[in-house]
Amino acid sequence: MQLSRRRFLRTGAAGSAALLVPGVLDALLARIAEGARLETRGYGPLLKDPGGLLDLPAGFSYRALSTAVLGSTHDPRFSQLLSNGEPVPALHDGMGAFRGPRDLVVLVRNHEVWPGQGPRVDEARVRPYDRLGTGGTTTLWVDSERKLVRAFPSLSGTFRNCAGGVTPWGSWLSCEECTFMPGPLDPRSYDQTPAVSERHGYVFEVDARAEGLVEPNPIKAMGRFYHEAVAVDPATGFVYLSEDRGDGLLYRYRPNVLTRGLKRPAQLAVGDLAKGGVLEALRIAGMPSALTQNWHSRAFLPGRKWGVDWIAIPNTDPEIDMERDPNDREPDPLKRGGRTAPTSTRAQGFRLGAAQFARTEGILYTKGSVHFCCTDGGEKGAGQVWRLELASQELSLAVEPNDMALLDGPDNLTVAPNGDLLVCEDGKDENFLVGITREGRLYRMAKNACNGSELCGACFSVDRRTLFVNIQNPGTTFAIEGPWGQRA
Repeated sequence: MQLSRRRFLRTGAAGSAALLVPGVLDALLARIAEGARLETRGYGPLLKDPGGLLDLPAGFSYRALSTAVLGSTHDPRFSQLLSNGEPVPALHDGMGAFRGPRDLVVLVRNHEVWPGQGPRVDEARVRPYDRLGTGGTTTLWVDSERKLVRAFPSLSGTFRNCAGGVTPWGSWLSCEECTFMPGPLDPRSYDQTPAVSERHGYVFEVDARAEGLVEPNPIKAMGRFYHEAVAVDPATGFVYLSEDRGDGLLYRYRPNVLTRGLKRPAQLAVGDLAKGGVLEALRIAGMPSALTQNWHSRAFLPGRKWGVDWIAIPNTDPEIDMERDPNDREPDPLKRGGRTAPTSTRAQGFRLGAAQFARTEGILYTKGSVHFCCTDGGEKGAGQVWRLELASQELSLAVEPNDMALLDGPDNLTVAPNGDLLVCEDGKDENFLVGITREGRLYRMAKNACNGSELCGACFSVDRRTLFVNIQNPGTTFAIEGPWGQRA
């Protein structure tokens, strides 16, 4: 398959983004926005993996570190245990890399497990947020030879931990992409289900230095909604949050410890975000309640800039995020689908003038700017990439090719040691790790040779020597090494 038929998608590790040279990302995104379809050899052609897992260029190799199976799937290539003897949880997703002691790399990895799925995180139920919760995070310790030293549960009892982001103070913010509520099925609330025993839809903080399960404290002031990912501005300590809904908003969280003068950004530590803050949504100046999706008209074009401001969300922990859709023709009201409730954070913000975006997913801090992807944006729903310049508070549409052969559902971003972007695909057929050079040329870096599952959670070790990336299902974490500075 030719590269021009492939789709860009997802990477993680917000920490690696700071290595971008200012202007490089904007230049290459501008080239893509203008329709450039320039292929390059990258690191050379992909070689077929005899193991049938991950195809890589010559000179590159991988090690499978931690694998899992979902449900009753039994594949001998995907069966491992955690260090405590429990099975590796299913559905690997977002992931961040940290510097550990004694040259260890510490990985904190999400598991996007739904109610009723397994293997779940913390089978022993040692410290769950919700005793029925199946998701959470696991932490991996990897040595200098990229061998797995230890793997253990670190956050337990949550659901659908999708993406998240690393913080400058050494923690992982893990996002729940759901808004489940405990209770019997309800004809009014789509959120309510007997499959949970606590409210869900929160961000949780996991200290990368923890050697076991952390206390699962939801950061409720950050909002209860379909969280996807976060990015932290190290200069201000403000947190930017994405919402994976077609009418979702872009949020900003200003911690109380900063706004009240109790700490400076460089002094932030684990637990400070949970001490409260102000959740705000982005509003475009002069365009109240703007629809940026470009589904029906191209109101937003690449190359232009719009000033923005922020409006506070009155109720950050609403009772109902999704209500039953009365227009659903299903005769049983308990089986009807859901739609955005007027009490949701996104409905509140939109009424106050906040802009809607088409499923904001991956979000990345890069040298004074935040870039975020809208998976379904554009006339053809192929996706958009936006840029928010933090100092000037200006928003611009960087990419909207409206060509699914070029871009189809973009998600998270990470940066290689040579400055290239590496983008994980979550396409409808084969999925690749796609590289984008400074000049805007595209190449294939890796291929999921196992199945059609998405690649996700890409992040580099702090020494920039190793790329860690997941195949979501069956869950597998890979450590990839090779001549990162020597493209063909």
